[in-house]
Amino acid sequence: MSYIPEEVTIQNQLTDVRINEWLSEEFLKPKWWALILIVLILFVVWFKMIDKSRIREICLFTVLLTIIFMGIDEYGEELVLWDYPIDIIPLFPPLSSINLISIPLIYSQIYQHFKQKKFIYAVLISSAVICFVAEPLLTFFGYYDLINWHYYESYPIYVVVTLCTKGIVQKIMYISNKSSCIRNAG
Repeated sequence: MSYIPEEVTIQNQLTDVRINEWLSEEFLKPKWWALILIVLILFVVWFKMIDKSRIREICLFTVLLTIIFMGIDEYGEELVLWDYPIDIIPLFPPLSSINLISIPLIYSQIYQHFKQKKFIYAVLISSAVICFVAEPLLTFFGYYDLINWHYYESYPIYVVVTLCTKGIVQKIMYISNKSSCIRNAG
């Protein structure tokens, strides 16, 4: 049998604890069902509201934003800055956190409906609502815990990440459209 590093053994123990806790404390409990319902409603509403003619562009924005926020969420949980006490699945918790699911869907609707300056204003306002209204409500209802973090610290992160992601997507769409025009002309 090969040598198993101590950190791998500790990680296995942590995974076992996480799964057992999830099975006994979260799975099929009312808050877990509420989270499932919230997620389903968010996805259904998002899909009904999305501009189908721009679905590739909007999905690209949403997926990029989700990947970035997933990294930030994992970082925050690893450094014990915050925690999500209720998870849909016990493994890789950020994947099922309410913030990771809801925030990109909210920003993608803003991306779809607002251009340039109005987009910036909408992001500034929605980030404030998320940080100072939604996150405290999620904390109150037991879906989000701040440990070594404050609500206001999330605000610049939401704003900068969302604005940068829009810039990246616009650049990708510009390059894609430009190459399509060249191909069609040739």
